[in-house]
Amino acid sequence: MSGTFSRRIAVVVVQNAGKPRGALRHGLAVTIFGLLAAYGVAGVFAGAYALAVPMLVAGVAGSAGAIVITLSILRWRGLGVQRAARLGMAVAALVTVAVGVALAPAGWERGFVIAVDTGTGVLLALFAAFAGESGKEAAESGRS
Repeated sequence: MSGTFSRRIAVVVVQNAGKPRGALRHGLAVTIFGLLAAYGVAGVFAGAYALAVPMLVAGVAGSAGAIVITLSILRWRGLGVQRAARLGMAVAALVTVAVGVALAPAGWERGFVIAVDTGTGVLLALFAAFAGESGKEAAESGRS
């Protein structure tokens, strides 16, 4: 089974060797947002909901958006799918901030928790704004 899986991965790598570097960058983003989601899951199990739930939301949304954009670069056609993924990530960034404010504790650490969750939301929003291929890159690679 693992030999078959390895061969499939090798075939995909060889088939996509000439694809834009954007796929590699977005693949890295999938990993980073996946780690953020894993941190959120660990935080939920530890009971640190105020930081964990917004991290989980941002991690899942960022990872899913980066996966969709990576697949659109490698396989699909058109920029509409990338626009939808970016819009979804922007909405998730707003949800991240709202959930962070709603779950922030009432004590002295409230400001810190809100700042961290807002920073996470801002980073997701920035990724959503700059993710994907530009129209020029898509036209050059034949995916306009």
